[in-house]
Amino acid sequence: MIDRIMITLVIVGGLTLAWFVWQSYKARLIKTIPASKAPTGKPSLLYFTGAYCAVCEYQQSPIIAHIATTLGASVEVNTLDVSTHPDLASQYKVFTLPTTVVLDEQGQVAHINYGLTQQTKLEAQLSVETGPNLNQIAEFATGPIILSS
Repeated sequence: MIDRIMITLVIVGGLTLAWFVWQSYKARLIKTIPASKAPTGKPSLLYFTGAYCAVCEYQQSPIIAHIATTLGASVEVNTLDVSTHPDLASQYKVFTLPTTVVLDEQGQVAHINYGLTQQTKLEAQLSVETGPNLNQIAEFATGPIILSS
């Protein structure tokens, strides 16, 4: 019985260590990517996809389209095919598809997401870059409020 507990602890410890190493690697990787040559003054979402990527087409693309319509002009959304933009895929260290990259107002990489990324995670990453929506905060705090200009 004790040997099973020890094996379980070793496996959990190994997985935890692997997760911390991966997070550290991603943080160092983000620092090595140079800023975009033409910052837009607003956060950007780069969505790397490919024609052969089923996950991109059926799962990630609808999420990206929803974010583009929801956030509108406050965020620039760019969909990039890796076969037509291999230089950008190399610059942003795209390992797998889909990959999403969140850039801040100065064009610096704020977040890199490898694989399918949930809508809530992307919205949270972009809301940190765009700042809170005051209408949503007011409605959450006290119920619907009409803010006059």
